[in-house]
Amino acid sequence: MKNEISLCMIVKNEENYLPRCLESIKDIVDEIIIVDTGSTDRTIEIAKSYGAKVYYFKWNNNFSEARNESLKYATKDWILILDADDELHDDYKENFKLLLNTQLDEDTLYFFETLSYYGDIVDNNCITVNLNPRMFKNNREIYYEGRIHNQLVYKQGKYDTICSSIKIHHYGYLNKSIISKNKRDRNIAILNEQIKKEPTNKFNYFNLGNEYTSLGDVKKALKYYYKAYENFDPNTGFSSILLLRIIISNYNIQEYNEALNFIDIACGYYPKFTDLYFFKALVYKDLGKPTLQIKALKKCIELGEPSSELKFFHGSGSFKAYYELGNSYMGLNDYDAAYDYYIEATKSNPDFIDPFYCICHILKEKRTSLDKFKSIMESLFLDFPTSYATIADIFYNEGFYKISLEYIEKCAKSGIVTENLTMLKAKCFVRTNAFDECINIDTIDQNSPTHVHLSMYKALSSILNNNYDLASSTVGSFKENTLSEYNKKLLNVYSELVKLFTNEPTAMLSEDENEKDYIIIILEICEILLINNKFDELKIAVNLLNLINNNFALLYLGKLYNNYGYIDIAKKEIIRSIKEFDIYDSVGLDILKK
Repeated sequence: MKNEISLCMIVKNEENYLPRCLESIKDIVDEIIIVDTGSTDRTIEIAKSYGAKVYYFKWNNNFSEARNESLKYATKDWILILDADDELHDDYKENFKLLLNTQLDEDTLYFFETLSYYGDIVDNNCITVNLNPRMFKNNREIYYEGRIHNQLVYKQGKYDTICSSIKIHHYGYLNKSIISKNKRDRNIAILNEQIKKEPTNKFNYFNLGNEYTSLGDVKKALKYYYKAYENFDPNTGFSSILLLRIIISNYNIQEYNEALNFIDIACGYYPKFTDLYFFKALVYKDLGKPTLQIKALKKCIELGEPSSELKFFHGSGSFKAYYELGNSYMGLNDYDAAYDYYIEATKSNPDFIDPFYCICHILKEKRTSLDKFKSIMESLFLDFPTSYATIADIFYNEGFYKISLEYIEKCAKSGIVTENLTMLKAKCFVRTNAFDECINIDTIDQNSPTHVHLSMYKALSSILNNNYDLASSTVGSFKENTLSEYNKKLLNVYSELVKLFTNEPTAMLSEDENEKDYIIIILEICEILLINNKFDELKIAVNLLNLINNNFALLYLGKLYNNYGYIDIAKKEIIRSIKEFDIYDSVGLDILKK
């Protein structure tokens, strides 16, 4: 007989995430209990549309009290805990249903793995993993404690069971979610209050360190991690991750000896914690010690993915380790070994795209015939025609623009037309002398962030077709006050480019020595002209570099010439960079030796 479940949640202003969460669980739980702490959006309306019983709790900066309030209203035998930005992914629904149809142990707290996405987008390769108690028997004197990052409290005699076959996807650590909810400031304030009341509670210091890590203040994070490390007890629930956080923080500020010291300490306590060896490899990579780096990565493969208790970074014992091994051997110019490891990475995780680009680069370096080249790349993918878009981007990345266009056309024939593919097509057209084709590409929605960039490619194509009036009208059709900061810079560069070709007076783009966007935009224009052998036009376009105050411009320009085989011109620009600005680097010096 199926065990009946009460889903208990606390929410506030979750209209963007709540539908996905409830949709993922609605057919599995028997009642939905929602405690709202002050929503002003459509959260309550959405909750009621899924049949939830909604209760209200005045927010008092105490997550545990709100969570305990939700438990009071549960009427079913078992309680399931989710947050609004959680999702029971389709891959694990059947496993959960099977669990519910077994004889559940009433003295057990059931832990599920939480896969937390981080960064700007949902990317299966940017995931951290942690264990959370998600399900327990109702009315057994189980409650939450702690104002933030609350923990379950229960009588002795209960024990934990880890259900590694059930994983919860969590979206609350994506950058847009953190920013929109102002999570960091809120959490830091609550944690500081907690520390005043409980100055010996190491968990609060650990969590405060995590907040400052998320804000990018590594040194302040370390201060609190070290506080949490005092009188270290390896058996507390967060101890292994505390050591890993200390290691990562020291690695990020290039305190490599300190990082290695804590890796040795951590390995003594947790010899099967794969992430430790992965970060040891990264340290040795930065120190230029490839032999030790490879040894550490092979240890990762030997250990494999760790048990749920010691799992934090997704893939450190599988695809990420294989990928880094590939990179290591690429650095040693051992293409055969690198190729084999990249292949293993793709086998281990077909959704991990990075190795495919590296494989393409190796095939290019080996001068593989184009027919064989395409055949090999296609053999690495299974999902056609969807994969054609990825293959198109991979070939574009290696400079095979016409082949990229072939795969873009395959996408179109299969009915796959996206803004990204339209932009990729434009990039290929302007790099293959197909300027008319670029001008005639269907315009992307004006509200799209890529609309301006596509229009600038059309303006450049018009210039290269000697149609300066069209270029000028294209650039002049935009109003700066409607654009993002980057698109304003894009528009400014192309506006000045048109002026250079129409002999109009130009204006400085930037006096800021640290401004990077302008140099990137200008160098792309120069690169397009180089690829198309438009040397007369290039002589005009390089004057854009005089409109920015970037002392590295000549060095970058020299490297660009070098990338396309113009060694003598590259040397001249690098020598100018050294004479005029005393700017050079190891790559520039290597070019001078050619």
